[in-house]
Amino acid sequence: MRTYLLYLLGGLCLLGVDSSYSNGNLQVAFGAEENYLLVRSLDSSVIHLGDAEDKIEYRNIIDEYLRFKSLHIQGNYGEAYLAVRSTQYKLIQLYDKILTKNIILVRSELELLGRKARDKEKTQTKAFLRLALRDVSEAEQKLVMARNIRPYLYLLKLREMLFALKILKHSGKFVIFLNLLHDGQYMDSIEFYDFDAIESELIRGFGPSSKYLAIHYDNAFLPFREESIYEDKMTNFKTQTINQNEKLK
Repeated sequence: MRTYLLYLLGGLCLLGVDSSYSNGNLQVAFGAEENYLLVRSLDSSVIHLGDAEDKIEYRNIIDEYLRFKSLHIQGNYGEAYLAVRSTQYKLIQLYDKILTKNIILVRSELELLGRKARDKEKTQTKAFLRLALRDVSEAEQKLVMARNIRPYLYLLKLREMLFALKILKHSGKFVIFLNLLHDGQYMDSIEFYDFDAIESELIRGFGPSSKYLAIHYDNAFLPFREESIYEDKMTNFKTQTINQNEKLK
């Protein structure tokens, strides 16, 4: 809470309480660093779980973030702070939608796996199910906590939501483990295998178009069979910036 109050006071300074150049730059930079992580982390989940409207919304959020970067480069810290806050507000809405979809997906997969494994459990079945369900419940609690935080404490809400997203990625790994355990060519101690080895096993057990490959990629914050929306936007932004700089020479 103390950290956020300092951040909020810095924002008030930017809005006119204090016109200190160095303090304004520091507070905007702090918000920008947080925003980068929050925006970037949502990329694969929007690609995996988002509908067309979610993807448009995500592109608009990245545009807002890039607008901040331009303002910050120009030294317009008051407007840059407002862009930071606007980005965070929009992120809260999108995080809520994507987290809700992710929770529903993982819980439904676990329920299906629980029924599938009934009366034919293997050594690790119950342990994987228990750990995965615990993660989903914790992610749900984090989302509820974020919703209950005071409306204007954007950063605190988003930190809880990002934590929930990371927990759901972890629970998604157990979905993969359980499917390989019961339907794939199970590898001993699968939790110690790397990304590529598990990908190969999923392709061998379920085919190259399996929904489990998409989950596997999303668990690692990687887009599956689509270009990264974030990277596409950033590449275009860098290209435009380079072209503008060359014109100024």
